Amino acid sequence: MNVIYCYPMWHTVSFTLVSKKHIQQLRRFHRVYEWDELSFPEIYPVEPYTLFVHPFFFASLRWMTEMKLLERGLDYAVGHVKARLSKFRKVVAVEVADSDRVGDLAVRLTEIPTDVVVPSEFSRRAMLDSGVKTPVHVVPHGLDPEWYLSQPQTPTATTPPHLRLLWEIKQRKGWRVLLFWMWHSPDRKGWAEVRQVYERLRGERDDVLLVVVTVTPLAVDPAVASRLGIYNIYGWLGDQDKMLLYDTADVTLLFSRGGAFELCGLESLSRGTPIVAHRMGSWAEYAPQWLLVKEGLRVRVLENNWIHVGYGYTVDVDSALDRIHELLEMGEESKARVKEHAVRELLPKYNWTAVGERLKGLIPEG
Repeated sequence: MNVIYCYPMWHTVSFTLVSKKHIQQLRRFHRVYEWDELSFPEIYPVEPYTLFVHPFFFASLRWMTEMKLLERGLDYAVGHVKARLSKFRKVVAVEVADSDRVGDLAVRLTEIPTDVVVPSEFSRRAMLDSGVKTPVHVVPHGLDPEWYLSQPQTPTATTPPHLRLLWEIKQRKGWRVLLFWMWHSPDRKGWAEVRQVYERLRGERDDVLLVVVTVTPLAVDPAVASRLGIYNIYGWLGDQDKMLLYDTADVTLLFSRGGAFELCGLESLSRGTPIVAHRMGSWAEYAPQWLLVKEGLRVRVLENNWIHVGYGYTVDVDSALDRIHELLEMGEESKARVKEHAVRELLPKYNWTAVGERLKGLIPEG
């Protein structure tokens, strides 16, 4: 069977990284052609291929906008794209739901594909509760086995200098490292709650360091960063460097208000580094219950977003602070317990080979 996988090739975002893993797995079973999302309207098969589009909402809306289909109304635009894609045997929309609802326009766009794929039951519930009628399948993210099974990493000749320096500081001073990933959307990721917790924690102990990971340098006043003791690591990291970062950390703060999966939580657990997160998010599907804390306020996850229009929760600051104290006191005992959970419970399900088997099941045989 021939498969076309359409995804962002023109720039690198999280969708790109997951798409490449999907393609790698699908090639175990089928011939897969890669197609850039910017050229989505130009795909016109002469044979009944299976088409994956990741992400689907932006790609399909871009098509409708560029071809001026929306000038004749949404019903016409949806019908036109659906008819154009009817030459495929299947059209699989790979998407996410970062809040408990998706918008009406997103729901209408799900009328076009034959199937929708999301990475969690959380996302599936959001789609169905929003009125999506197209079959919605859960295909979680995964990790390569070495994430779970390799020994703790140490710096190498190719380790970025700022990451090497962090490792050396940890070795020399024995500080306890709190890790927070803020690739984008600071509000959604819970940056406000991270700062609240960290300021209180710094007032109670002097051996903690907050490491904030960003794509570009952290936009925070240098005086504030110095006063709070914030260490910024920015730029893309390879798998080995990310493993070293998790291995260096004592706790990962997963304070997201929403999110379809939050891969950083799975990565952290796979390395034996505990996470602290509230119990109402998608990550509760893979995180051990003893690490989850109470949720705080029910809030809009993303303002002015036409896809993710629903709500999520902040983390309860008091509960999170108490759990961090407990984990820091447990030390290596907490890491050993997390590692045991990861190898026993997570490795069999959350690996890319298992993901590939699920994707294979979406493609017609023959």
